[in-house]
Amino acid sequence: MRRTLYVLCLMVALLTYGLQAYSQDNSTAKQFSVAGIVYDDTGEPCIGATVRVKNEPGVGTVSDLDGKFAIKVKPGATLLFEYVGMETVQRTILKDEPSLSVKFKVAKTNAIDEVVVTGLVSQKKVSVVGAVSTINMDELRTPGTSLVNMIGGRMPGVITMQISGEPGQNLSNFWVRGVSTFGAGAGALVLIDGIEGRLSDIDVDDVESISVLKDAAATAVYGVRGANGVVLVTTKRGSKEKIQVTARATVKLSQIKRLPEYLSSYDYARLANEARAMSGEADLYTPIQLDIIKNNLDPELYPNVNWIDEIMKKTSLQENYYASARGGGDVAQYFVSVGYRHEGAAYRQKENQFHQPLSYDQLTYRANINMNLTKRSELYFGVDGNISNYTTPGGKNTNQVWEDVLQLNPLMFPVTYADGTLPTYGQSDLISPFAALNYQGYKSSDYSRNMITLKFTHRFGGILKGLVGSVQAVNDRTAGFSERRFVRPDYYRATGRTSTGDLIKTLRSKQQDMFYSSDNESWRKYYMEAKLDYNTSFGAHNLGALLFYYMEDTKGSEWGNGDALGIAAIPKRRQNVSGRLSWGYNSTYFVDANFGYTGSDLFPKGQRFGFFPSIAVGWAPTSYKWVQKHLPFVNFFKIRGSYGLAGNDNIANTRFPYLTIINNHAATTWGYNGSGIVEKQTGADNLKWEVAKKLNVGIDANFFNDAIKLNVDFFRDTRDHIFQDRVTLPEYAGMVTYPKSNVGRMHSFGSDGNISYFHKINKEMNFTVRANYTWSQNIVDYFEENKLAYDYQSVTGMPYGVLRGYISEGLFKDEADIRQSADQTAAFGVVRPGDIKYRDVNGDGVINKDDRVPLSYGNNVPRVMFGIGGEFNYKDFTVSMLFKGNTGVNYYRVGMGYDAGWIPFYNGEMGNVLKMVNNPKNRWIPSWYSGDPSTENPNAMFPRLSYGSNANNSQLSTFWKQNGSFLRFQELNFRYVFRHRKWLRAAGLSALECDFVINNLFTIDSAKYFDPEQAWFNGAAYPIPTTYSLQMYFRF
Repeated sequence: MRRTLYVLCLMVALLTYGLQAYSQDNSTAKQFSVAGIVYDDTGEPCIGATVRVKNEPGVGTVSDLDGKFAIKVKPGATLLFEYVGMETVQRTILKDEPSLSVKFKVAKTNAIDEVVVTGLVSQKKVSVVGAVSTINMDELRTPGTSLVNMIGGRMPGVITMQISGEPGQNLSNFWVRGVSTFGAGAGALVLIDGIEGRLSDIDVDDVESISVLKDAAATAVYGVRGANGVVLVTTKRGSKEKIQVTARATVKLSQIKRLPEYLSSYDYARLANEARAMSGEADLYTPIQLDIIKNNLDPELYPNVNWIDEIMKKTSLQENYYASARGGGDVAQYFVSVGYRHEGAAYRQKENQFHQPLSYDQLTYRANINMNLTKRSELYFGVDGNISNYTTPGGKNTNQVWEDVLQLNPLMFPVTYADGTLPTYGQSDLISPFAALNYQGYKSSDYSRNMITLKFTHRFGGILKGLVGSVQAVNDRTAGFSERRFVRPDYYRATGRTSTGDLIKTLRSKQQDMFYSSDNESWRKYYMEAKLDYNTSFGAHNLGALLFYYMEDTKGSEWGNGDALGIAAIPKRRQNVSGRLSWGYNSTYFVDANFGYTGSDLFPKGQRFGFFPSIAVGWAPTSYKWVQKHLPFVNFFKIRGSYGLAGNDNIANTRFPYLTIINNHAATTWGYNGSGIVEKQTGADNLKWEVAKKLNVGIDANFFNDAIKLNVDFFRDTRDHIFQDRVTLPEYAGMVTYPKSNVGRMHSFGSDGNISYFHKINKEMNFTVRANYTWSQNIVDYFEENKLAYDYQSVTGMPYGVLRGYISEGLFKDEADIRQSADQTAAFGVVRPGDIKYRDVNGDGVINKDDRVPLSYGNNVPRVMFGIGGEFNYKDFTVSMLFKGNTGVNYYRVGMGYDAGWIPFYNGEMGNVLKMVNNPKNRWIPSWYSGDPSTENPNAMFPRLSYGSNANNSQLSTFWKQNGSFLRFQELNFRYVFRHRKWLRAAGLSALECDFVINNLFTIDSAKYFDPEQAWFNGAAYPIPTTYSLQMYFRF
């Protein structure tokens, strides 16, 4: 692959520089010969420095591995020496220069001169008046599974939660400024080079910049797609420089450290007897059986299986490789890259005819060329995409296998019987996770995406100088194919032993022929855009204007499945016209006016287009001389504010929600067997898009020669026309399903920001410390619901995502305490001492659903997320670290649907029991059973044990409430860069960068038995591992 890549890049480079050579070799005028060496500010030779003749396009060269160059020029020519990060050097040539020595100086940069991508345009940071977060891409040159996982804790305004560590599925969910709606998609719009895409589809080394647009000033131009924020990813393009070849190799070792600990078989059996005694039932295990279990005398009938140890390996391996080439000249510039990623699962698997390693593999590729057709016109052509394969067990996916581990107790059945046959259990013939991993075949899913882009750009001259026009067309194709090869082998159940000691087994399921199924789907998108961008200046005034149009047509093959009318197969179409006017005066006053006029065929005729304007202003007083004189330590200070509208058309999961659809395939009852008709969907009347009214105020400031940089924003987002069910319609209206309408309202508010401090200790040593935060809270202003008995039951007026349940008042002390308390038996059945006691909120003497109240914010989206990090640099050595965390969220150990382990024996023998339950101090035990009154602990972590269903103790209540906050040592990176070594030059390398990185070192939290980001469902998913990575960058 490397050889092919090298040849491809060399061909493009030869084509480009052949034109340059022609321009030099065919000059008839007398020329001088100039040769020499270029050095950086430390005296080291500069590799790849550009040497070109001023005002003579195409005439130039680059320095070699020793910093040497040679060029022929005309008398009086001026040579320009350019190098990244250095000031340009000019030399006028009047005679032959056989040994010219050129030394660069580090370029003096001003933070406010940084260029930021703010949507459809790029602006200098000083003139940005919208709320835009950016990140230094050097911070992301670290081993990671995806861009979305890397930006968590690094960018203000972005909240991420990684809920699984499963290969290929270990991507974080993310939101811009939290959740601002309850009736539609709350995810941000992701645009890669202007086209909607996924962050998981792109390699981080292909990215030039990332910007997150957060307020209406930045998102209004995206119309009905911008309400939830926009993530802009700009990928790398070619450049006018000598070919630069980069290769990266990463090997990563994953280790799952945080795993739940469950009881051994003996302790499980003891507590099972205790649980049955608490319910007035006989022991499940006799003393003889307990002795057999304790001494492991019959591991087939009374096994002691640690299912985690049986199916989990200590480590798994991941690999990541990447190579790119970048360069070009005045005629053309090019960039080409290819990347490969492999992730293996930490499951133990046996080699057999049904075996297929569980893994995720992805290949990414990108190639583009920018050709200068004339001095003012250029043509861009790009191809990019990815191919991936995801392999899982044939019967269950890897998350479901992990859920089985939480469900199975150690006594249920062995991994295999002594003769190698597989066991099953119960009336439903439950199989083990070991069998699911190794003997049920596999499912293989392939996914591919390929996108072709063609763009023409022209820069006008004359009286239209400053006007740039462009047109772009994109063909985006995606395909998916999955096949499942499923087999069910022989399964047996052991019921006892014969008088001779032989195991008695019954065949419960006979092996079947392998079952094969497949599925395929495809999507295609046609996208076209046209843009006019005008920028000019006169005096101290800067003016900008933009007019932008796009249209897209998207269709997926799966949309029509099961749709007799074919409505869902109709392509989705959008059109948009956007505009922008900007004015700036003396780098002090700034005004931006934006609008988006978007149409979507999701809505009925006459209501398909929406207008979304915004206005933003900024004031930077640091340009005043009196500020510079009296506040010299303030290098830059700007106050900015914006207000505007943005839309959201992702409001329904049906193709045309405004249509009433009649299903003519439904049968009726009352003895009639023919076909009938029924309303499949009741059309939404007066359907419209969701509208976000966004207000933002922020400050940007730099102090002490830009050593301290500060950005803080305060925001409020009000949502109208939220799409929801009209549940207040009476039942006698005869509706099969509730119709929907845009009646909901909600608002969110909060703040985000970041601060950094850079200190240069000396010429060779410096450090940077940075921190960022995002705080977002929401309130539901109107949620249509049926008439409620009590106001506290209403969703309206409460944060969206607040969980409702009972308020615990501890554990019942005795029968007298039960009699003197509100009656809980009507709702939950028999209540005994040691059970959870609930507060009678409405005072009617009965505990039931009317006593359920809003408890706390328990959504899986935290209200606050923050990151703290930095790096220390000494010469070519760097150590960097990142801490991230969140707060303002709770989780509940019971009542969320994932109770395994926390309600012991909740379904009889089904369900594992956590080791912490075995400690008598952690559970309530009656003195009549323990013989010790102190075991009736009113502050016990667990209520009394019970065998089988216990409706009372399994309710969502404050008894099970836990703080979901955490602080994670996310990353520790040691980096050393080798440069200017003879052995590097001998190998053709300009630099070699080595990184050793540890991710997820430790976490401070209350979850303990699983990762806190998985606490919302009690860790019922593939665990999130700690990883150790060795990464090497080879720069040629």
